[in-house]
Amino acid sequence: MKKRTFLFVFLFPLFTAFSQQVGGSGNFIQGGVEDGEKLIHAYITPINKTIVFGLSNTSYTKNRYREDQAKLLISLQLAYVNIPEEDKTYDISQLQLQYLEAKDPDQSIAQTVFGDSLKSVVIATKKKDIFGRRLFEFNTPTGGQANAIPLPHIGLTYRMKKTNLDFGLIPYVKIPDSDLKLGMLRAGFQQNLTAFIESLQESPLGLNLQASAGIFYAHTPLNVKPEGFFIPISPITGSHTGPYDNQELNIFYTSFQLSFYVNYTLFDTIDLFAGAGYNMGNSRILLSGKYPVYVADPTGSASLVADDVVDPLDMEDAFSRIKYDMGARFDFSKFYLQLNYNMTTYGGVSAGFGYKL
Repeated sequence: MKKRTFLFVFLFPLFTAFSQQVGGSGNFIQGGVEDGEKLIHAYITPINKTIVFGLSNTSYTKNRYREDQAKLLISLQLAYVNIPEEDKTYDISQLQLQYLEAKDPDQSIAQTVFGDSLKSVVIATKKKDIFGRRLFEFNTPTGGQANAIPLPHIGLTYRMKKTNLDFGLIPYVKIPDSDLKLGMLRAGFQQNLTAFIESLQESPLGLNLQASAGIFYAHTPLNVKPEGFFIPISPITGSHTGPYDNQELNIFYTSFQLSFYVNYTLFDTIDLFAGAGYNMGNSRILLSGKYPVYVADPTGSASLVADDVVDPLDMEDAFSRIKYDMGARFDFSKFYLQLNYNMTTYGGVSAGFGYKL
């Protein structure tokens, strides 16, 4: 385990910071289950898109043409996924919250997990006490402040005469200096269509059909306690007795893509390629354990009640996009270097460095 952790220390410079933001999102649930789900959704959705779409940003593999070429290749793949500016913030006033709102209506733009690391918004109950004070209030979590996030993984390609089998892996590891654990597995194939077209079999032009599917899992413990909120009145009451030592955030991702590529080979060592495809996937967010959650006082008085709620959140989302790729691959006797550029939403620059076994 220590060796695997050491291997990924330099690959996850941003995940350490983002694990703190993702873990902090659990505090949203104290504002009520329904409102908490909307706030968590707005805050964390950009990282869900990053994983779902980023898993397909390094998908192209070069088909083998000669019997003397190596069949098995191992590589290090790294995709830097760009974060759109519009997904770095969200507007609290547009979430249709039932019990909560931005304390200052003119300050309702909050940061997502990728937003500004220094800005937060005060969220408070719509209900007030007899003195006009909010029953409780809290600051939204800040963002990790990044324009792109790295998605590294180990790649393994097995090449046959007409078909490539491709696998990607992030061993299940704990990210250094954080409580975040994650892992990834991807599998796919690329079919050389040129082999079925007699007029193109001796041509440097190639046609390829490709499909792949991946799964990604992330887990972090949470620490949501009643004293985590600023309350301008007497301490909250209710059946919040704990213990709160079993809180966990689990996130599951699935990603699927189907693409068509055209490639052109120069000097048998340089491969230029371009393609288009369809990419879709799902995310599932689960909050498990016991949480102190704000509920309306059943007496109707201007006071605050918190009750313990077990397993308060199980939320799923689906995402899709049309993707466009282009790039170049440079093959040497024992090594290869590949550079990709994905031109669509949550695209970016990707690179692969491989060794031919």
